[in-house]
Amino acid sequence: MLNLLKCGCVVGVLASLSFSVVAEDHVNSETESVSQEDELVEAPAYDKLVPVNGWNRYSGDTAFSINEWKRWWQYISLKKPVVMKWVDGLRLRIYPKNEVFRSIFVRGIYDPNLVVVIKALLPAKGVFFDVGSNMGYCSLLMDKVVGEDGKVFAIEPSERDFLRLVDNVNLNRLDNVNVYRLAISDKIGKVNISIAPEERSALNTLGIEFSNRGIEKVQTEEVDSTTLDAFVEKEDLNRIDVIKMDIEGSELKALNGARNTIEEYRPALIVGINKNSLEASDASIEEIEKTLRELRYKMYCLRETPFLAFKEIDDLSQVKGNWIICLHESFVPPSLPQPKREGFAEKAKQFFTR
Repeated sequence: MLNLLKCGCVVGVLASLSFSVVAEDHVNSETESVSQEDELVEAPAYDKLVPVNGWNRYSGDTAFSINEWKRWWQYISLKKPVVMKWVDGLRLRIYPKNEVFRSIFVRGIYDPNLVVVIKALLPAKGVFFDVGSNMGYCSLLMDKVVGEDGKVFAIEPSERDFLRLVDNVNLNRLDNVNVYRLAISDKIGKVNISIAPEERSALNTLGIEFSNRGIEKVQTEEVDSTTLDAFVEKEDLNRIDVIKMDIEGSELKALNGARNTIEEYRPALIVGINKNSLEASDASIEEIEKTLRELRYKMYCLRETPFLAFKEIDDLSQVKGNWIICLHESFVPPSLPQPKREGFAEKAKQFFTR
């Protein structure tokens, strides 16, 4: 079994032995089921993670070609999870009735422009923190980027999504991806997390409400919390290159609990921003901006047209979109790969073949 079960082993935070046993049993049983019981499905025709203008149209409940309609019907007909061949030789366990898995199954992508940015910022032998990893989408992809001498730290507080994360890492035998069931905040202790329904599993939150106000929570879980400063000190790291935070309103607390780490290593920060989720966590976009400027970071959003590029942000409250890229003022933004320009003939061909 891979050395994946590092649940809460940071300063002042101890995971219970009973949970470690449950997680270990899960990994062993899933390893057996992959070879004996799971249905293995092919990837969609379009499965390369490249920049895509207006990619989020693919996250909806729709399709844009004949092949995508076939994949869409195949997905909504799923009665149980299946293992799908994916990009870079990876495999991913796909679950029914989930908007993220649906996008990946139908089109092969989810937030490809974000992945392109992280790849551009993360060097070989680098260290990547995936805070709010969910089922491990970014962590799986960044394992190949950092290589054997790098490290990926995948951190997810929800039990449902943590077990899926462990399963996907184990499914691909990724020795450099270290998995933790933890909440990242500004304090060490215990916190309660509200679990979103399966369809919107990416919206789990420590706040009092979900970012989409109409969603009702499935349950509440108590989970260990820590700060990134304490975590990094325990792991005895000597570099951190990129930190991605997608934690539904807890970003301000996570930044405040990582000040020493950020000041020492000056990592690139990829931060999810949502006004509703921040307010539900007693935080604001203005406080995020103030904190980043105190740390001497410049903020950027992604401009998609006419080409993919970093666009510096003057006023964070005016930004539309869910992600900001934050780079220390001494860091020059890298150039980015560009979406493929397609003529009419190419688009027509893809309509029938994708």
